[in-house]
This record gives sequence, C-alpha cells and structure tokens, in this order.
Amino acid sequence: MSPSRALKIFFRRMFCLGPAKLCPLASVRILLCRLMGIQIGSDVYIGFHVELDTNFSELIEIGDHVTISHRCTIVSHMATSVATPLQRLYPPSAAPVRICDGAWLCVGAILLPGVTVGENAVVAAGAVVDRDVPANTLVAGVPARPVKTLSL
Repeated sequence: MSPSRALKIFFRRMFCLGPAKLCPLASVRILLCRLMGIQIGSDVYIGFHVELDTNFSELIEIGDHVTISHRCTIVSHMATSVATPLQRLYPPSAAPVRICDGAWLCVGAILLPGVTVGENAVVAAGAVVDRDVPANTLVAGVPARPVKTLSL
C-alpha cells in the first residue's frame, strides 16, 4: 500500500468515521461520511455506531430519503493482509455498494460488497445482505432472503 493511500485511510478512520459514530447531530455524521468519499443524497439519516468501509469508501453510494439505523455495517471490500492458503481461494476484492432512494436498513443490518438495495426496500434487523435486494421488497435473515413484497 502506498504511503498516500495509507494516510488517506488513516484520516478516514480517525477523523471521519471515529467521530461520526458517536456524534449527536445526524447532519454532522453525514458531513463526516461525505468527507470520507461516500456519495450521499438528500434527507438521509445515519444512526449511531454505523460501520462504513474506510478502505474503499468511495465505492459506497447512498440515495435520497434513506434511513440507515444504528449499528449497521456497510462493507465494500473483503480482504486479508495475512498470507494464508485461504487467501488463494478467496482473493481480495472490492465492489460498489449502492443503497437506492427510500431504502431502510434496520438495526444491525450488514451489506457485503457488490450489493444494491433497491428503491423503497427494507432490510430487516440483523440481516446479512450478500446479493441484490429488489425494489419494494422486505428481506430478512442470514443470508437475507425476500420475505414480503411491499405495496406503496
């Protein structure tokens, strides 16, 4: 990793994500996330203790009118710096994560790299999303599966 990339990641972790997790003002949390390089639309709520990928935060896109509840995790890369035999089977990868307009991530939801949460979709509390969520759909479970089509 280049020194400039390491410095950028350090800045994101220490001066953006760290304070954002505990900041009492939602607008400041959003500002700090934008400083990390995350694309965030208007009228967005990000709760306390939300974990956002700091290594590839520029791959995270959040639409308008999105709610991300407390203790959610959004990951845009999967990697280990430790050279193990498993690393050959599962090489490091990064992929965009997109949360479309009107989506709601309930408490403790986890989004893995490469997923898109469709418009007005709901990810239930504690769900682990490893594939795209269709628009107007409630998903739940580990791994998350469609439970209900939402009629708006």
